[in-house]
Amino acid sequence: MSLPAFLQMGRFTVFIWSAYGFTAIVVVWNIVQPLIQRRKVWERLRRNLDDGEEEIHEETE
Repeated sequence: MSLPAFLQMGRFTVFIWSAYGFTAIVVVWNIVQPLIQRRKVWERLRRNLDDGEEEIHEETE
């Protein structure tokens, strides 16, 4: 099978390439979304830790 024949899949071209595109988007989203969530969780934890340290310093003074 040649590359042009592979790229032109007859009447199924639109369906197949849109399925490949949708799958690629889902895979990328499944990789990126947890990374974004992880960053948000770490930022929230740092913010809570900083707030907690300020309260401790205020109580001891």
